[in-house]
Amino acid sequence: MEMETKVTVHDAMTSNVVTIDPEISVAHAALLMTKMKLGSLIVKSNAVPEGVITESDIIRKVVSKDLKASEITIREVMTTDLISIAPGRELNEAARLMAKNSIRRLPVVENGELVGILTSTDVMVVSPELTEILVVNARIEENNVSYSPQDIPVPGECEVCGNFMEYLDEYDGKFVCEECKEDLEGE
Repeated sequence: MEMETKVTVHDAMTSNVVTIDPEISVAHAALLMTKMKLGSLIVKSNAVPEGVITESDIIRKVVSKDLKASEITIREVMTTDLISIAPGRELNEAARLMAKNSIRRLPVVENGELVGILTSTDVMVVSPELTEILVVNARIEENNVSYSPQDIPVPGECEVCGNFMEYLDEYDGKFVCEECKEDLEGE
């Protein structure tokens, strides 16, 4: 009997997360990001992540407005509506969450504390078959086409029957194959 193993977020995440205090200047954050060769920093003043600051935040909210980065705090420009995931969740769920929300970085939180970060690169390295989910999302962003999450074809394992399918639909919070979706709709 063959035992099926699932790849979890913990298996792919980076546990050594570089964090920064929200009261630090954007200039200092940019310097740290450059020095560490990072595209983002998790913002926290205690164990609980409060937000994230990305290169994109700095460009859109500071540089494009010709503001002085040394006079702006991270708190003023960070993204606060953090979407996170638990380390025990399956990696394919994380990839879908990233694609659905058009994000490339996902804080990993357990019991309210930051324990790691999962990036789209981490997903591709650990589980190349999930790359299709992220590639579709990148194409949508690149073409600046507006799709609802239901329009994005998502490959993976049906959460009802367990079969791998090239296209899954989201139904009632689960990713299911067309046959299971029809069964669920008929209930």
